[in-house]
Amino acid sequence: MPDTDTTTDTTQTETDAKSDLEKALADVEKWKALSRKNEEQAKANAEKAKKHDELEEANKTEQEKLLARAEAAEKWRADREAKDAAAATAAEVAKEKGVPVSALRGSTREELEAHADELLTILPKKPPAPSADGQGNEGEPISDGDMSADDIVNAATSR
Repeated sequence: MPDTDTTTDTTQTETDAKSDLEKALADVEKWKALSRKNEEQAKANAEKAKKHDELEEANKTEQEKLLARAEAAEKWRADREAKDAAAATAAEVAKEKGVPVSALRGSTREELEAHADELLTILPKKPPAPSADGQGNEGEPISDGDMSADDIVNAATSR
């Protein structure tokens, strides 16, 4: 008799396992179907939302459209003024420090000045202006002087 009970238990366990498997497969199919249905609904909702946005845009009043254009223009103008102010500050610092504007980096005056000072330590010093071969003071630019054109020609040809 013990053999009959074991066979019955094994058969019962196999039946339960098959039943659980069939239920799980049925659940999988149910969830797949629900997922497809939700995907279709999402696509339909996206299309409806796009149509809604188009209708909303079409229904804007002329005043709302003009207001949006004015706001965009004001934003552009403010951005342009900020860029112009930054360029003017960079030009001032470049002139004060004697470095090219294109070499400066920074967004504030302090940053620009610090960068100019750093560049000055790297760049070679400018040599003094050449003298006029004994005429005038060394290191000063050559000026017209007191010589006439004839004197200059005579001095140049006499050497």
